[in-house]
Amino acid sequence: MSNTPIPKPTILKNRKTSTQPISAEGARQNVAWLKQHYDEYQGQWIALNEGVLLGANKSLLELHKLIESAGQLRVALFISLA
Repeated sequence: MSNTPIPKPTILKNRKTSTQPISAEGARQNVAWLKQHYDEYQGQWIALNEGVLLGANKSLLELHKLIESAGQLRVALFISLA
């Protein structure tokens, strides 16, 4: 695992991506996933839900479409690892 600091997530303005509040445990699981897998997905957008990778893509639009078609949009947290 690299000592590269994890960047702050990009905030998507005026875009309703998640309607489910994340629990403290879910947030901890997301942070743990990011610490473990950051280098593998650097340069991409990822979608997480409670420490589970829902998808990854260099294009936010394509990732959004993928997550929406999988019925996971309501629980997805989108993060840029650029």
